[in-house]
Amino acid sequence: MISGRMNNSARRNFLANSRSIKKATFFLTAFLALNIFIFPAQDRTIRQGSVEFTLGSYSMHEPRFEAVYPSGGLISGLTLSSAITSNVNFYLDIKYYSRQGTLTFSKEKTTFYMVPIDLGVRYIYPLGLFHPYLGAGLDFYFYYEDNAIGTVLNYTSGYHITGGTYFRFVKSVPLLLNVRLKYTWAKADESAGQIQLGGLEYSAGLAFAF
Repeated sequence: MISGRMNNSARRNFLANSRSIKKATFFLTAFLALNIFIFPAQDRTIRQGSVEFTLGSYSMHEPRFEAVYPSGGLISGLTLSSAITSNVNFYLDIKYYSRQGTLTFSKEKTTFYMVPIDLGVRYIYPLGLFHPYLGAGLDFYFYYEDNAIGTVLNYTSGYHITGGTYFRFVKSVPLLLNVRLKYTWAKADESAGQIQLGGLEYSAGLAFAF
């Protein structure tokens, strides 16, 4: 009987959660559909697409990496986006990151290069001067390390969340300033075990919207 009560309770919770998810999906769909009418095409942040140049700082969440290389470091890249519907758009980031350090014991030089490529979807909400957004997507990290111990050329995948805001100072000029935060989870399998290549990125960019 106890088992039966637990199963009934679990079933009720499942049905309640299913209804909640359906309601949330319905309201989100309705909101996005309504947004098309609320914000005409000419008022949207990115009507068709954009090209953006970014520069920022990237810090890996990996103690073994920080023991060999200086923490932080510049990361630069190019972002391309295309509107899906209303203020929802698809984006592609291609970036470059490199560090130079010294091995823990021998103190010999070591170099690390990484090309992160990420794909995602974000929602941009136009609020006059400010255009905040939230997004998420997948990451593909290609990296190369060279030192006296050996050479590593490998890749891994992960996922990220991102958020920020566009600043549009002049409505008639299609130039936007972007300030963004991004956090990535991406673990790579190496002989010494898994290494976390993901971490925190904050950057600024100049976007040309069309």
